[in-house]
Amino acid sequence: MPRAVGALVRTGGYVTCAVQPADAQVARDAGARPVVVSDPTRTTDVLAGLARSGLSVGDFAAVCSGLEFCLLDAAAVADLGRVASDGPAFTRALAMRDKFVQKRIVRDAGVRTANCAVLEESGSAATALPSFPQVLKPLDGGGARNTFLVADERELTAAVAEVAGSGGGPWLLEEYVPGVEFQVDGFVEGGEIRLLSISRYVQNLIEVHDGGLVAHIVLPPHSHPDLYAKVEALAETAFKALGHRDGVFHLEVFQHAEDGEIVFGECGARVGGGRTDEVVERAFGVRLHDVWARSAIGRPSGVTGSPRHADGTVFGGMNLSARPGLVRAVPSADDVLAQPGVVYADVAAAPGTVLPDTTEATNLRAGAAVVSGADEHEVEARMRRLADWFAAQVAYETAEGATEGAG
Repeated sequence: MPRAVGALVRTGGYVTCAVQPADAQVARDAGARPVVVSDPTRTTDVLAGLARSGLSVGDFAAVCSGLEFCLLDAAAVADLGRVASDGPAFTRALAMRDKFVQKRIVRDAGVRTANCAVLEESGSAATALPSFPQVLKPLDGGGARNTFLVADERELTAAVAEVAGSGGGPWLLEEYVPGVEFQVDGFVEGGEIRLLSISRYVQNLIEVHDGGLVAHIVLPPHSHPDLYAKVEALAETAFKALGHRDGVFHLEVFQHAEDGEIVFGECGARVGGGRTDEVVERAFGVRLHDVWARSAIGRPSGVTGSPRHADGTVFGGMNLSARPGLVRAVPSADDVLAQPGVVYADVAAAPGTVLPDTTEATNLRAGAAVVSGADEHEVEARMRRLADWFAAQVAYETAEGATEGAG
C-alpha cells in the first residue's frame, strides 16, 4: 500500500486512502489522507467512511486501487460516482444505517440525541468525549454485539483494546443516556406516520451482557398519551431529516431519567427483530412485512384508516434463552404455547444443537415467544416466569455423555 500511495502522491494529486484503523498512520506517512473504514474491500464501508469524513465520490477525479482484492470495489465506487452516489437513494440508505451519520443528521435537525464521536484509532479514545459513562459500539452493528458500557478511562481503554484486538473498527463512542429504553415500530407513507407502536423494554438492551431478559411490551396508546405524543413529535422531525418518507421503521429511544424527555437512540428502515412483526400484528392488526414489501416495489401500504390498539389485551415479545452448551432436550413450541399467556412460540434449539452464549448479543436465542396479558404488568410477570421455566427445562450433554439439567 505505501508504494502505491507514494506513486499517486508523486503525480501531484491529493490522495485520500480508505484504510483499516491499523493502516491509518501508514497512509499518513505515505502522504495520503486516511479515511478509516471497517473493510476497504466492501463498497458500503468505503462510501460510509467518506460520508463520515464529509466527502462523496463526486469529490474525486479518479477512484482506483493497487490491491487485487479491492479492484472490483474501486470500480464499483467509481461507477457510483458517475451516477451521483450521493443522490437521494444512497443518502437515505446511509442515514438509516451508519450510526454516526444518522445522529449527526438528526442533531442538526434539532432532535435530542447522545453526544458521540467516531473512534478511528484506539490511541485517540481518551480524548474523544469529555465525560463518563460512555458506550462503545460498532458504527453499523446490531443486536448490541460488541457494545460496552464503560464507567471511566480505565474501562474504556480495556474495551477499546478488546475490540481492536478483534480487528474491527472504526467504532462509535457516545455518551450514556440514563433512563428507560423503548422500541418504536410502525410505518410512514407519503411522509406521514401511519402506525406508531411503542414498546417498553423489560430491561434495557445493553443489560443482555449481564444476563438481562431481552423482552419488550407494547404500551397501549390510551394509557400513555403523553409518551406517544412526545415520541411521535421526535419521530416526525427525525424521519423528515433522514428523508424516510415511505416504508417501515424500527426506532430506539430513551426517556431520560432526569427530565423525562425523549432522546433519539438509533433507527433502521426495517422490521424490528425478535418477532416484533408477530407482536405488532396482534396489537394493531398490521402485518409489517406486507407493508415493507409493498413499499419496496412502490405500492401503497394497503392499510386503510388508522390502526387501533387491540382493546383489553396487551402483547409483548421475548427471547427464550438458556446457558450455552450441547443440548440433549429442550421444550417444544407446543410446550411453550401451553404456558400462561403465550400466543406464539418459535423454538430454534433442538437436541444435538449447541446453544450459543446469549449474553453476547440480543439476536442470539434458543427461541422466541409472544406473551399476552390484561396489562403490561401481567405480561412482564408472565415473561419472567416463562424465561425461568424455559431455561430450567433445557438439558445438556456432558463431556462424559451424561445428561445435565440447566438449573
